[in-house]
Amino acid sequence: MWSENWRAQFKNAWHYMEVIFSKGTLASAGSRLVAESLGRADRWCLIGHTRHPPFIMHSLFRLPVALSSMLAFHVTGFAAESGMDWPGWRGPQADGVADGRKLPTEWSLTKNVRWSVKLPGWGTSSPVVRGDKVYITSEVTTDGGKSLLTLCYDRQSGRELWRHDFGFGVNQKVHAKSNLAANTPAVTDDALYVAFGNADIACYTHDGKLVWVTRYLPKFGDPKMAWGYNISPVVLNDSVLFSWDHHTGPCYVIGLDPKTGDIAWKKDRVIGTAHATPLRVKHHGQEDILVPGKNRLTAFDAVTHEERWQYGEGSGPFNGEIISSPVYGDGMVFLQTWRQSAIHAIRLRGDGQPPETVWVNDKPGPVEPSLLYYQKLLYVLKDNGVLVCLDGRTGEEHYRERLGEGGECNSSPVASDGKVYVSNIKGTTFVIRSGTKFDVLATNNLGERISASPAISGDALIYRTDTHLFCLEQAH
Repeated sequence: MWSENWRAQFKNAWHYMEVIFSKGTLASAGSRLVAESLGRADRWCLIGHTRHPPFIMHSLFRLPVALSSMLAFHVTGFAAESGMDWPGWRGPQADGVADGRKLPTEWSLTKNVRWSVKLPGWGTSSPVVRGDKVYITSEVTTDGGKSLLTLCYDRQSGRELWRHDFGFGVNQKVHAKSNLAANTPAVTDDALYVAFGNADIACYTHDGKLVWVTRYLPKFGDPKMAWGYNISPVVLNDSVLFSWDHHTGPCYVIGLDPKTGDIAWKKDRVIGTAHATPLRVKHHGQEDILVPGKNRLTAFDAVTHEERWQYGEGSGPFNGEIISSPVYGDGMVFLQTWRQSAIHAIRLRGDGQPPETVWVNDKPGPVEPSLLYYQKLLYVLKDNGVLVCLDGRTGEEHYRERLGEGGECNSSPVASDGKVYVSNIKGTTFVIRSGTKFDVLATNNLGERISASPAISGDALIYRTDTHLFCLEQAH
């Protein structure tokens, strides 16, 4: 007979699967996996001092992997990412959320630091992770000249694996608190795409071989941007989305051929500046690209690239400069149409129909930090260091609290396992318990400015400060 311990574990696993996969194809797949084992329970193996059915054992070992893979694909509609991966701006779903981890709650320069490395130059782009590699960009100034670097580090040790400079291109004016290394890369299973604030974008292999470079300013002219150009590339099924939005025009939504960097498709846009990265969303059996800017949110069909709808004010050209990126959850998109403007909650609908307005907040949102939707609550990090918590369904305000003694905030918050991580430019990260009550669990400092948003990889947080890259992990 089975040991009571294994019987209980298997019963729990089966119950878990029934709860999650109560209907549909995934339920059938999970049922077949277990039924196959139950039907062959007459064959046994010895583990330790207890005999167990080998197919039961095999299924128990492979069940978590099978379930997690099926669940990830079912929920997101995109290919499942490894728990180690943080493949682009704000992670796998571009929402800053990664549950099922064991992230540290407390750290310092010496506590719970797996590794730290000094970066050449500096920047505000966020790190991305694929497998055992961490990628980031940086700007270096030497002898009055500038270089834009792509850097790769080993995820486990922090050892530098390679660096490359594909040439500076055309310089652009930037804000004093940032530079041209402000765009977060995107990494897939076979390529790394990096962009910089002078509208240069390049493709590398994971091992650092340069595949192509595309420079927008020679193609479209130099608009002499005031703050650089800071959107991050978004990888679609057929192209790499890297739009061209600025104050002089012309403006376009552009998809680049992932193999060559040539323009694969291009759609005209009205004139207006946007620094907010577009959002890829799959819902109601369709896939949309939601593009901020021009005092509105515009949806494009991710397959045909045709415009579906516009949400916002008017149809003429607006500057509509926007930095905060939209976020999606529970069928709704939370967004701003202008920097430091009201927050809108809209519900997406099928068949290409325009969205339904759920609520609009009567107080302005942030300028730079993007919104965080987590456990049905919307967290709004204001640039002045005030954290606001709203009910995602109604917009009702639960709290509005200043973090510590204050401090400007430029990075976007992330969340994991009931905790929200919020950083300021003093290098302080506040760990907040998720919920309708303001509860600070820990206050941690890395000693210098944090302007970049962190990555979550496995059980680690990867933070970029002005001069260093830190991998923070609970010591065992």
